[in-house]
Amino acid sequence: MANSFVRYTGNASTTAFSIPFSYRAVGDLTVTISGSVTSAYTLNAAGTTLTFNTAPASAAAIEIRRTTSQTTRLTDYASGSVLTENDLDTDSEQAFFMGQEAIDDANDVIKISNTDFQFNALNKQIRNVANPTSNQDVATKHYLENTFLTTANKTALTTVNANIANINAVNSNSSNINSAVSNATNINTVATNIGSVNTVATDIAKVIAVANDLAEAVSEIETVADDLNEATSEIDTVATSITNVDTVGTNIANVNAVAGNATNINAVNSNSSNINTVAGNNTNINTVAGANSNITTVAGISANVTTVAGNNANVTTVAGISGDVTSVAGISTDVSAVENIKANVTTVAGISGNVTSVAGIASAVSAVNSNSTNINAVNANSTNINTVAGNNSNISTVAG
Repeated sequence: MANSFVRYTGNASTTAFSIPFSYRAVGDLTVTISGSVTSAYTLNAAGTTLTFNTAPASAAAIEIRRTTSQTTRLTDYASGSVLTENDLDTDSEQAFFMGQEAIDDANDVIKISNTDFQFNALNKQIRNVANPTSNQDVATKHYLENTFLTTANKTALTTVNANIANINAVNSNSSNINSAVSNATNINTVATNIGSVNTVATDIAKVIAVANDLAEAVSEIETVADDLNEATSEIDTVATSITNVDTVGTNIANVNAVAGNATNINAVNSNSSNINTVAGNNTNINTVAGANSNITTVAGISANVTTVAGNNANVTTVAGISGDVTSVAGISTDVSAVENIKANVTTVAGISGNVTSVAGIASAVSAVNSNSTNINAVNANSTNINTVAGNNSNISTVAG
């Protein structure tokens, strides 16, 4: 605490302030408000309280300081004069107060810190500093705002501040952004093909179904693609013989009947010369015989054909199998043909076991086809033929 001055901060309401130090005369007091000397105050009888005529403004800096004369001695000793107590006190008091004021002034400035021997501003602002000119000069607020930072710099900083939330968001997602930069080519590809991407998004459930299929040990889509890459594709074969496949679908009851009687048909085939004498109904068996290879193909890839028919548009957008999809695109007419008879293909898929049985007796069915007129009669009389088949050895004897 200083011994020769005291400082206060105004609050726009307080007018009376204490004077905690001694002084010789009112004339030794200097009172300032925000740096301006004022005499608009009164002192109490003891001279220990100063009251301003008007309360200093809020945040106003108030200082009451004792300034003892340093130019004029208050006591002048004369030879032969009487040395009084008052003269001694006055002289001593002047020197004592001047010593206090000098010490207070010394303590009220920037000093060297005793902890690191650096200047310490005692947590105070330093005013009236010139702008720097040398490398080690202190930079002022004016220099930073008007010289170091140009108008363009400040505009840029203002823009940064206005977008600080976005900048922080970018910073917190820097790894994702770096990943996006490293994948710029792919991103540009997506942008160029945004129509297809939107198509995928619209049919995402189907795309997921395709992805799940591709993750299987045996993928139906890959099976279809592999088939399409063959010199002779089963799907192409089915498409080429689509009329026959339609006929199989329409006459599925008869095909099932043929499959269920494969043993008997084999017996009939081994006795074809005798069966030539049988008259009847050949239409359905003839159709089966004409489309035998196609039925065999469909039976082998029935699940794939069903998947392709239900997801034709989505398969085109699957980037992971672009080469295979290109193959599919090359036979779009055939695939469309498959789509148009998907109900029949689904029917064939449901009886794949039976169709496989038919495929296993392809040569026999071909023989049956060459005797279509007679076999039509067989189909109409299947019950009797089963009986005949049970007596195959006898019939052979008769044929002989």
